[in-house]
Amino acid sequence: MPGKNPNLSLLYGKDTYFLENALKKIKKDFGTLVKGINFITIEQTNVNAMISEIETPAFGYEKKFILARDTGLFKKAGKKTKGSQSEWIQKIAEYIQEHQEEMKESVLLVFVEEEVEKNELYKTIEKFGVVQAFEEEKPAQIVTRLKQICQAYGVKADQPTLLYLVEMCGTNMQDLINEIRKLIEYAGKGGTITKEAIDLLCVRKMDAVIFQLTDYLGKKEIRKCFWRIKRS
Repeated sequence: MPGKNPNLSLLYGKDTYFLENALKKIKKDFGTLVKGINFITIEQTNVNAMISEIETPAFGYEKKFILARDTGLFKKAGKKTKGSQSEWIQKIAEYIQEHQEEMKESVLLVFVEEEVEKNELYKTIEKFGVVQAFEEEKPAQIVTRLKQICQAYGVKADQPTLLYLVEMCGTNMQDLINEIRKLIEYAGKGGTITKEAIDLLCVRKMDAVIFQLTDYLGKKEIRKCFWRIKRS
């Protein structure tokens, strides 16, 4: 899209697995990173340093990489922002709008957040740069990915079993990667992942535990209720 700055981006969402992979690729493509020289991190505690860091050259390097993570700058002013934070949302948005050409040449600015609201800073990055959302995928998509991982390690897992894993452990891909690794190691090459192995090894999300307890109570399976509480 004409006018877009590829060196300005916002990555956000709850699927940390794909978000962090995207960030790793950005870092790899950037090249050598020297902390404090051409690689600067900005957090909520030092957002007031962002503009000065953008303006300070990366001595000895052509470009500077500024990673702004969990800054709290993507809230609507007056709703969840304190006075100084609200001011910096405005200042940084205005600075980006006014210094696009200089920034294209000297700075790679990447914001990383879990949750965002479409305030002025968000709209500024959306207009001039790139916004990528990393939301958790649907269970069917996740099952397909997990099956591919199992196949790569020579381990069998059918669709109902993998769907059971998603139902028990949630849809966050990073969490599921951690769980599927345990199951693959337990099954061994040529082995098969089973529901019994999932019950034995995997960490269940609390909402899955509550759902199972409710189900057991509804069926008056009291002994299973006690077993489930003990396992939680």
